[in-house]
Amino acid sequence: MAKSPHSFNKRQREKDKQKKNKEKRERREEKKIEKAEGDSPAGPEIDWDSAPVNRTLSDKEESEKEKIEERNSDS
Repeated sequence: MAKSPHSFNKRQREKDKQKKNKEKRERREEKKIEKAEGDSPAGPEIDWDSAPVNRTLSDKEESEKEKIEERNSDS
């Protein structure tokens, strides 16, 4: 006796789902490997020279920021 179309369609959906999950796992593994190798950059390169300057700091905050920058540049 032949299988009903419902059984056949169900089996096909299951196969498609398994295939999709397998491909998804493979892509995930590839991304892990690429990330571990460090080939891809962490994000877009930022041009800090063309970035806007923060003019909202008070004089006190500005002087504290400069002191911290001086300490960091000395290290």
